[in-house]
Amino acid sequence: MTGTKADRDARVDRLLIAPLAGLPRRRGVSAEAHEKMLLRLRDRLAYMSDENLLGMHDLILRHAGKGWPEEAMIKAWAFTLQLPPPTECDYARSLIRSAMGRQAMAEGWAVELYEVAKRLGPPPGKYVIRELKEAAERSQHRRKVIAENIRSGLASEEDKRWLAHWHRELQEIEAIQSASATESEDAA
Repeated sequence: MTGTKADRDARVDRLLIAPLAGLPRRRGVSAEAHEKMLLRLRDRLAYMSDENLLGMHDLILRHAGKGWPEEAMIKAWAFTLQLPPPTECDYARSLIRSAMGRQAMAEGWAVELYEVAKRLGPPPGKYVIRELKEAAERSQHRRKVIAENIRSGLASEEDKRWLAHWHRELQEIEAIQSASATESEDAA
């Protein structure tokens, strides 16, 4: 979501936290720990749309029992309802900064890895990596065909959007890996 941090925080407070103010905290959780949890949730869920924040409100109420559900459950529900944007997807960025991410970049399947990491999470096994490499080969072929069609004026708007999306993903991957390399150099 756009806006300042204060705007995003106020929106989460208005749509999720304030309407649940009467819900008791979990048994055995101090008032201070509960408030800290609410602050973490406010920060973590600020990317969500208004509609999905309202959906989170309903989910929390449905599962409240005798108090707030566990924080991990709430975060899992949020992830299911709406994936965080790539800039807030810690796992995907971490994977792209890893040795596997650097290997994927060098071998030409980084975009496919990044998209799977944002969508599915845990590191892919050998079977998925093979599938990603095959998808990257198809993607490379498609990029060549689209580029030729653009030059000859035959590219569809859908193909142009697909190509622009692919290049945006690649730029984001390059920025993540570049920042990682800079952080490594600064630490040395």
